[in-house]
Amino acid sequence: MPRSAASLLLGLALLAPAACGGNAPQEPAPRAATSTAAGACDATSEGACKAACDGGNAACCERLGDLVLQDRDRGPSRALAASEAFGKACSGGRARGCQKRSRLVLYGFPGAVDADPGEAVALARRACDGDDPAGCGDLGRMFLHGIGVDIDEQRGAPLLARACDEGDGASCDVLGIALLFGIAVTPDSERAEELFVKAAQVSEKGCAAGDPRACLSLGKALVLGRGVRRDHVRAVAIFQRACTAGFADGCDWLSMAYTYGVGVPLDAPRARALAEQSCKEGSPHGCGTLGTLLIEGVGGARDAEEGAAAARRGCDAEPSACIYLASAYDKGAGVPKDAQKAASLLRRACAAGDVHACTALGLFMVQGEGIAMDKRGGYAFVSAACDARLPDACAVLGKLIQKGTTAAPDPTRALALFQESCEVGSPTGCEQAGIVYAEGKGTARDDARAAELFRRACDGHRESACLELGLFRAEGRGGPRDEAASTALLQKACEAKIDLGCSLVAAKPADRAALRARHRTKVEECNALIEVINTGVEDLEKAPGPDAANDPTGARALRSMADVMDRVEKQAAGVRLTVPKLVQFNADYRSMTGAVAKAARAMAKAADAKDVAAINAAQADLDKAAKQEDPIVEAINAFCQEKP
Repeated sequence: MPRSAASLLLGLALLAPAACGGNAPQEPAPRAATSTAAGACDATSEGACKAACDGGNAACCERLGDLVLQDRDRGPSRALAASEAFGKACSGGRARGCQKRSRLVLYGFPGAVDADPGEAVALARRACDGDDPAGCGDLGRMFLHGIGVDIDEQRGAPLLARACDEGDGASCDVLGIALLFGIAVTPDSERAEELFVKAAQVSEKGCAAGDPRACLSLGKALVLGRGVRRDHVRAVAIFQRACTAGFADGCDWLSMAYTYGVGVPLDAPRARALAEQSCKEGSPHGCGTLGTLLIEGVGGARDAEEGAAAARRGCDAEPSACIYLASAYDKGAGVPKDAQKAASLLRRACAAGDVHACTALGLFMVQGEGIAMDKRGGYAFVSAACDARLPDACAVLGKLIQKGTTAAPDPTRALALFQESCEVGSPTGCEQAGIVYAEGKGTARDDARAAELFRRACDGHRESACLELGLFRAEGRGGPRDEAASTALLQKACEAKIDLGCSLVAAKPADRAALRARHRTKVEECNALIEVINTGVEDLEKAPGPDAANDPTGARALRSMADVMDRVEKQAAGVRLTVPKLVQFNADYRSMTGAVAKAARAMAKAADAKDVAAINAAQADLDKAAKQEDPIVEAINAFCQEKP
């Protein structure tokens, strides 16, 4: 939506009268002797492991914890028993036992183990001191992202690098993401790619040896194609192994596979059940996923309030899980709509290494939504997320390239990104590719292909694609006319609170195409006018500000402001509009910018002459002109957001 520059204008203008009067250093690797009690464990059953553990075999205590945690029939109590077993293993000198107990107490296990991030840090430190790579990696991530401890950039990255070098694939991946986005380290995309390859390789070895942590890391690499060839079917099997082994995050990734049909058939009820299980077993991301499914009504009844509550539980426990709560604030689902709150949460989640959050944050920056507009910075975030092999990020990047956000539009490259992201599981990519084929812009029109792409996107819970497919069915485009199917698809969009879907459901099938065309015209013209206004605000933010040393009267800054407003007026004049209200809004906005430019130049001239009376008169004119902007912007926003 368009933003207002009035506060910037007034803040700058009021100065005139007054003027007349690298990389973090490596942390030494801690060393600590490992107790001989942390040797091998020959026992395989829970009973035998318990007997050996009671007899002082720390390795068997660790195995006992693993076995108990897998016994879901015991309910939450198994987590307490596992925590006690891991604690005995840790006390007996088993460094991996310390790491496993750290993982349990970091987020807690509802109904059994309270979350204690401080203790989790101490246990991870103890594991690292005992030369456990996973412990060092966990400790490094805690320092890098400020989990249970203050952020310490000088310690986080080196610990992750050490853990990666010693064979912990998850640490290689976390460090690679940090290098892509410059999180507490100097950005280095080539090194990041090397780390992704290494993460997949060492995780493959660890998973083959039976380490569920390594299996989870390998599954992520396989589903994203990060450092290894994509293999969704194998990834799902690995997520199942991790989930069965008691890794709640494994159940979360399995839930997402069933949600979008990645490597398995779509199964919404199964997806929700897995998300509930993951959340109940202490995964912040599992709670976030559950929140999203509740908000969107996937796999069961829609419950926005409970969904937002679940998302908040995830965010409160883990900063990288704040993306789900950000989405709720962005949509106003279960919480008041608040773009600034959403942007703040996205920034927090992105800084903690969540690539989805970095993608969304980049888009917010490009659009100036809830955050200062920064098209190049936002584009860089989205591009880095695509480099991290996130399918949705590549789809968003394609849209930015298609629009020419930072360079000339490149429809060929945009379509390639849409298709690539669609093929690896992005409903957004499928929808955008479908739109290209439906409109025939940048490629030959192909209704049959567009319809199939819309179907895939709709099946992946992209309800706006359901709307497009519903219109195709109403018109008989890309397949036979089917009014019943059209109504059902449009109803799905309506249930997702897409207002146009509701209007189209209520309309006669024969009238739907015309109604959609009118709405499309309004949306396109609204977007065109809004783009000019927002670009003008962005240019004004970049214009030279007050400079007491080099511009003591403020005249130079005022003339710069006037130049920007002149450019905005010319750009607005060039927007082709046919919707009567938008034509009038445009005329009003251009009149306002012209008045601001005129008053600013008059004020600059008076400031140069040190004519106080003329300064005050020009100030009054500038105030009057600038105060017209907010009502115009509010009227444009209200009109463009009206239900069709």
